[in-house]
Amino acid sequence: MTMLLLAGAGLAAEAQMVNPAMDRQPGPFSYFSRSTDEVGVMGAVSAAELTPEGFLYTGFGELIFLVGPEQMPTSARVRTLEDGSLPVYSWSVENAGIEYRFTVFSARVGEGYQGPIVNFARVTVTNPGHAPRMAFLTTAVRHDAVQTTEHASGDLRFQRPMPDGGAGQFYQPGEAFRRDWSYGFEAHAFVRGGKALYLFPAVPEPKLALTLHSHYNRVHPLKSEVLTIEPTTPAGAASYSLRLQPGESRTLDFKMPLLPVAPDAPEFAAIEKADFDRSHAETVAFWKQMLNRGMRIEVPEKKVTETFDASLIYCLLAIKESEGQTIQTVNAFQYHRFYLRDSADFVRMYDATGYSDIAARVLSFFPSRQQPDGNIVSQAGQYDGWGEALWSFGEHYRRTHDVQFARQVFPVMVRAVDWLEQARAKDPLHLIPVSDVRDNEYVAAHLTGYNFLALGGLLSAIDIAKAAGHDQDAKRFEAIYQDYRRCFLKKLDEAASEEKGYIPPSLDGGKWKGTDWGNLLSVTPVEILDPWDPRVTATLKQTQAKYQEGITTYSEPDDGQYLHHYLTIKNTLTELIRGEQNQVMREFYAELLHTSSTHAGFEYAIRPWGMRDFQGNLAPHGWFAADYRSLLRNMMVREQGENLHLLSALSPEWIGAGKKIVVTHAPTVYGQLSFTLQMDSEQSATLQLEKHFERQPGKIVLHLPWFMQTEAVLANGRKLQMVDGSVEIPRDAGVIRIQWKRTAEAAAMSYERTVESYKTEYSRRYEEFLSTGQGYPAVDSWKVPE
Repeated sequence: MTMLLLAGAGLAAEAQMVNPAMDRQPGPFSYFSRSTDEVGVMGAVSAAELTPEGFLYTGFGELIFLVGPEQMPTSARVRTLEDGSLPVYSWSVENAGIEYRFTVFSARVGEGYQGPIVNFARVTVTNPGHAPRMAFLTTAVRHDAVQTTEHASGDLRFQRPMPDGGAGQFYQPGEAFRRDWSYGFEAHAFVRGGKALYLFPAVPEPKLALTLHSHYNRVHPLKSEVLTIEPTTPAGAASYSLRLQPGESRTLDFKMPLLPVAPDAPEFAAIEKADFDRSHAETVAFWKQMLNRGMRIEVPEKKVTETFDASLIYCLLAIKESEGQTIQTVNAFQYHRFYLRDSADFVRMYDATGYSDIAARVLSFFPSRQQPDGNIVSQAGQYDGWGEALWSFGEHYRRTHDVQFARQVFPVMVRAVDWLEQARAKDPLHLIPVSDVRDNEYVAAHLTGYNFLALGGLLSAIDIAKAAGHDQDAKRFEAIYQDYRRCFLKKLDEAASEEKGYIPPSLDGGKWKGTDWGNLLSVTPVEILDPWDPRVTATLKQTQAKYQEGITTYSEPDDGQYLHHYLTIKNTLTELIRGEQNQVMREFYAELLHTSSTHAGFEYAIRPWGMRDFQGNLAPHGWFAADYRSLLRNMMVREQGENLHLLSALSPEWIGAGKKIVVTHAPTVYGQLSFTLQMDSEQSATLQLEKHFERQPGKIVLHLPWFMQTEAVLANGRKLQMVDGSVEIPRDAGVIRIQWKRTAEAAAMSYERTVESYKTEYSRRYEEFLSTGQGYPAVDSWKVPE
């Protein structure tokens, strides 16, 4: 009897660990013990989930794959992307000497690619042996992975149907299980309730059955019937038995429409006609074109560049087009909704990496979140959206110099500033009002981060007013900013003094001051405090002291610690500005460590040194993807004040004879920039610049790696003066020559070294756990190795 096991069932205690033997599985390292991926199309209102088993879940059902004569469910913990970053997922399983290679992607089909969205799955069955062998593959559909509530699919599946989360313009489809559904086969498709859930190949001819165990239902295998089955029962089985000669391969192509389609509908004919190879080629061409139209970064570590590219795709897959609106969500799963704070960082990334047209479309939805009183809110009571929205408008203008855009958003900003004035007038501290949202900071108080963001938003309001030609409003906004800043810094001084310089998440004191979140935003995205302010230093040190596995931890009241993935990057961006290169690279590699083999990041819900299971907080998480791209971009090129900074942090792995770093089509507020750093030998390198500036930066500053002893930097035949590990590049210089050598104590950190060090430490802790049953310690001594 086939049994679809519930992965991880019964392993709920926070002290649990998983057997590190899983890390010896062939293929690239994958941090998660169970992975999920998004199979979708840019702009679609929903997408399919690729489950940890490698099943396709749409919310209407789940296409499962069983292999071997025992019909064993597959496992797909380690899978890869085509060309390292394109959303075509592949993995292999072995059973009884036969290899089953799966390839899955999603595409629109039909004329002009305006037809239904189809999930394609190709199974290539190979006999690698020296004798003939039988291969067995069975497919079927179940409604839910775990029988829980009416609308939930349980273990590592997202909920369908679900509300739109305040976006107001789209609804994520799905349907609840019904006992009166009829089941049958029609035109090589499995039909449930009158609609086709998946199509299977007719050649070779499969054995069809309405369930895997039709004896218990006593039904005709090809006759439409109402079945007495549960939501978790696989139905609509198509079983293939293939006799393969040594070295022989056969392919079987399956198609699962994202939305079930009636067999007599025109869309069904388009799905029937759709060809795997043609749709695959079109999908690959689309995503390659999308990647190539923006900023490209190449460094001598594939994981770094592939994550940069894949992260763009994860962000774009989370975009929904509905009723003329472009809505940036976080993913198509549990975060299938619009958040101002998340979308602001998406917009920053799009603008800074060559996709300002997409940034403009995403920004066009922001004004719809403005309330009648002028506040801009996406989640009730969460006032960080006010500052994020205004800052995003200003940042987009500063990067595009689009005066028409400034004029369009100016009235929105006026109403927003009017709300701020009224809110501050009513507040006893003259700050953003108290918020009690039980999210992020997890404290009812005046939240520090809301005020950092609001000050940044006011600075953008000043810039927009000037650009739109409203000088009197710009002066009014400036006066509001100065008064607000004075009130805020006074309260911040008091709060930080009580905490020995550390900036707390809330400003009101009390025993529980909240979870680190917005208090990490004093320098990024807007420098409200000087990067070297003692309070910034103290906050970095205190939060770094709480790191586990090299990244930040996140605490909910009375619920212990979780790892938090992308929150770490707020610190890393600040350290980058401060010139703390070694710490930047430590955190950078720790961030990469905590991704899947398909370069997907997560948010939280993973206990340090525990199960490595994000539970219901499904990957890929778009906010990590956006922040990772912004971080790597800023490591290569970033603006600060009126200066342009190059190569602010490099890895020791990227420097060495014959290696090179290539950055092309990098947008800056001054214009576009491309450059190549070519290592001519172990002791010399050449930096070639190609500048297409519309206006000149105050300075172009080249940062020198902390692990290299630089002897000389030459431009136009003369030595440049080195100051604090950097040099100013002359504006007319196109070629820079560097003479250096690796220091005796130079670090040797890399992604691979980080992975191996982590695996060793995890294995050690696992053996200790088996001996003592003790969970993770309060203090974590593991660090990214040098």
